[in-house]
Amino acid sequence: MMRRSEQEKAANRAAFQSLSPAAKAEHIWIYYKWFIILGIAALVIVGSVVYRVLTKKNPVVYMAWFNTVVGADLEQEIGPGFIRWKGLDPERNEVLVYRELYLAENDALDAHRAAYAAKIKLMAATEQKQLDLVLMSQEAWNILSEGGYLLDLQKSFSLPPALAACLSENRVILEDNTIEYELNEADELIIRTEPARNALEVSGLPMFRAAGFSEPLYLGIIANSPRQDVCMDYFQYLLEPVPGE
Repeated sequence: MMRRSEQEKAANRAAFQSLSPAAKAEHIWIYYKWFIILGIAALVIVGSVVYRVLTKKNPVVYMAWFNTVVGADLEQEIGPGFIRWKGLDPERNEVLVYRELYLAENDALDAHRAAYAAKIKLMAATEQKQLDLVLMSQEAWNILSEGGYLLDLQKSFSLPPALAACLSENRVILEDNTIEYELNEADELIIRTEPARNALEVSGLPMFRAAGFSEPLYLGIIANSPRQDVCMDYFQYLLEPVPGE
């Protein structure tokens, strides 16, 4: 492409200056629209990345809710309330919660699908060490305890008396050849278990008592949690009185 002479450039500038504002805008759009579009796209992408970086919260602890529904008021106490109690900024830190997870032992199709999805989520989160605390119903506690997912709290920590009184016992399955037995691959059915005090019955503690749950609710710690110290802080937080109770 031949370069324009200075005279041609000056003539083009003069012609452009003589245009009306609308004609100038049309001229710019016709000749530079792809540069403008690409520039806007680049600004949107950069702005989106910057926004995510600036607004991303740091997970202080990870929690899952199994077979339980938590109201808006209690959710504020469970998450932002703990962050404030720790002296952290709720705008920059959070209790990251996996909600609406469902575990079941029955064979109903809908329940089976929901339980399968929850188990996949559970296995992925524990494998990535992104799950620490589990809030659960009795049925969910039975499944998680028998599967060996929960830490034995009595063996792992020295709990204050108010929390030690909430310790609850379940069982952990050490050996189970039910499938082999039903397939006639084993002569004898063997199910070997051991007891474990691996959850707190929290329904009577201030935060949950105020929420008015009709059935027992349990809180446990995932066995491979790398944030057990924060979990213990959370247990201590459970003893805090609820304003207005």
